[in-house]
Amino acid sequence: MMFKKLAFAAPLTVLAMSASMAFAATEAKHSISLVAHVPADDFYAVPVDADLVNKDQDMSYNPATNSMREVNGHFDVLHTAGKVHARLEGVPKLIGGNNTIDLKVELNGKTLTTTSQEVVGDTESNTRYRAPFKISATGAKPAAGDYTGVVMLVVEPSV
Repeated sequence: MMFKKLAFAAPLTVLAMSASMAFAATEAKHSISLVAHVPADDFYAVPVDADLVNKDQDMSYNPATNSMREVNGHFDVLHTAGKVHARLEGVPKLIGGNNTIDLKVELNGKTLTTTSQEVVGDTESNTRYRAPFKISATGAKPAAGDYTGVVMLVVEPSV
């Protein structure tokens, strides 16, 4: 009789234990993306706020002001051996289907094109220089829709 009780109770005990394990808390896993940039001692052009280049910038139309929002920021620039030039890789536009919005990109008050030009002089760039950066839409109110785009900015040392 004792053997029957033990033979019957053992499987029930294993079943109860395995069921309670199934309801135990599970682990939480997260993936954290990391990036790092270490500039050279003699030349760099880094955004003051890393979110300027690491996150999407909202240029949505603002009905209260009847204009597109601007992207504003600053770059800390240094070149101990000369001037600093900048250019764009491609014409800056926002694209939404068949519609486009032309953009104006400025660094240190100079409108950038696909041709390299001086944006910070020799004297100013010898020590860390904070250059204002701005992207703005040009033209009349654009057609309704969702737009995306990328501005490829190249900042380069020049002697």
